[in-house]
Amino acid sequence: MSPEQNQTGPAWSALALLEAGEHALWFELGPGGPKLIESPAAASLVPYAPWPHARFVAGMLVWDGLLVMAINRDGFLVLGPGETTVSAGNSDDTAAAVLYRVTGNGLWDPYTAESFFIWKDKPAVLLYRNDFFIETSASSLRPQVYFLDRSSAAPLGVSIPALEHFPSDGPWEAEVVRRGADGLWYYRMREKGKDQNETAYFRTRNLAEKGESISADEWWKSNLPENPENIPSSSLPPLPEGFVYTGVALLGNMLTASWEEQQEAGVGAAGFMVVNISKWRFFQ
Repeated sequence: MSPEQNQTGPAWSALALLEAGEHALWFELGPGGPKLIESPAAASLVPYAPWPHARFVAGMLVWDGLLVMAINRDGFLVLGPGETTVSAGNSDDTAAAVLYRVTGNGLWDPYTAESFFIWKDKPAVLLYRNDFFIETSASSLRPQVYFLDRSSAAPLGVSIPALEHFPSDGPWEAEVVRRGADGLWYYRMREKGKDQNETAYFRTRNLAEKGESISADEWWKSNLPENPENIPSSSLPPLPEGFVYTGVALLGNMLTASWEEQQEAGVGAAGFMVVNISKWRFFQ
């Protein structure tokens, strides 16, 4: 059921009003957006694709009272609070959320959404051409970063100064940007279109400024493990063989977990599940 958007609501396309009780709601990702399915076992027979070119949840974060998911090859999915349904004698029977889709209108399709981070208080994604598995014919993308804004129905592009300072002349692109354990920003750039593409690593206190060059060893040591919610996958509903959980986030009583069908470096079906943890018994 698609709710009507009020004047004070976001400009995004509202897909559905989700009412999550003790039973998990399962969604599969597809070209037309998320589709409600019975369980991952009922997912479509999607051909495996190398992960940079597959459709999957590339990252999740809680922002401004919303749960935001970055979807590779697509755009953003957002879960926002809706009105809670209350049964007689029960104060928290069903948690409700509005599901929004904010697509890149086809722009994201040839590119890989590798990094999901906050830029000037907005969720932002870095897109780049990943040609490790498949030679891509996509053109160099400028700008490479797109962010979510309540006033825009589509992701907005932004030029980040640090990522516009290239090591030398030629077709260089940023591929990863992340916060390190020390609070500094770290990013990796790669030269494109040559037989042996060069790689360069940088760090900076502020992405609005040019970064300093660092070694590959400093880059690898800077990695900060991501674990937004300390909920082990064994506490979630079991998945079919070959399927794994890839992330979990909590917004109020609404728990969201992303899942994928994996085969070596390939991804088949992928999606997410939503459940009301106030009514749900965790698996042991």
